[in-house]
Amino acid sequence: MKRLIIVLIILLTTSCQALTNINESKLHEYITYNVTERQIPKLYRNDPLPDLPLQAEAAILIDQATGDILFEKETTKTLPVASMSKIMTELIILEALQEGTISWDDTVAISDYAYTISRQPGFASVQLEKDQTYTVKELFYAMAIHSANGATIALAEAVSRNEKDFVKRMNQKAKQLQLHDSHFVNSTGLTNKDLQNQHPMGDVNDTNEMSAKDLATLTTYIIDKFPDILQITEMPEFVFKDETYENSNWMLPEVNVDFIDEDITFPGVDGFKTGFTHEAGYGFTGAVEINGIRFISVVIGTEKLEDRFLETKLLYETIMKQFRD
Repeated sequence: MKRLIIVLIILLTTSCQALTNINESKLHEYITYNVTERQIPKLYRNDPLPDLPLQAEAAILIDQATGDILFEKETTKTLPVASMSKIMTELIILEALQEGTISWDDTVAISDYAYTISRQPGFASVQLEKDQTYTVKELFYAMAIHSANGATIALAEAVSRNEKDFVKRMNQKAKQLQLHDSHFVNSTGLTNKDLQNQHPMGDVNDTNEMSAKDLATLTTYIIDKFPDILQITEMPEFVFKDETYENSNWMLPEVNVDFIDEDITFPGVDGFKTGFTHEAGYGFTGAVEINGIRFISVVIGTEKLEDRFLETKLLYETIMKQFRD
């Protein structure tokens, strides 16, 4: 927070006329997307991290306020990202809520498709019933916190009538945000062959693909535009129809995982999204605040479940060391 105040003072003194024309609601957007290397003195910037021995296929760490890339490995390589692509799904739904197309309290009927996927063994799911209705809020929490695939499909159908039209919106939004290394074929991030011959787009073996840089850009955008989403993603658990589900993000300080020997939690973590399929491996897009500065990280394609968190923790510990030295 102190750093953002310093940045604001610099901007006000160097470009008063420009800021005069920016109303309060646009100020944060101006700072985030218009601060340049020249405007922020080196004193207030973090140094790039050393060449850390990450085993992930791709990784990135950025300073959200400045956009500085502090660590990069294969950042523009297009890779399967599994449920991390749900960040785009979340963005489309939040924009629909903002536009008034849907509301948090709207009830959503469960289609045969959403019902079937919600009950597939091995999928991240909450079990849905066809004879029940669920609110948009309930399904969104299930998707954002527990990565529930059936809930995701139900939301996509509620927003766009069918998943195919929803996926078209995902790709249109990717183009708008200049996510050049991203392409979506479904709303969930599952491989199409897992969707019981009901995949909306692409071939049976296709899956959602993104780059680490695109995921970092998308996550920065959604947090900047809808900061309240962090109040959801930081929840260690939630209750859905009288059953408690844990957050799939095991780096949250309040999450306890007994079967991993190493402590993978990290103070300041409050998001954002995990992902796994056999094609994608294990991945994690993280959001953390360290010394009042927000960082966004992406790790794609680790072999072991815990490695996505351990490698993210290494990134965070290394950047934290800069504040101690």
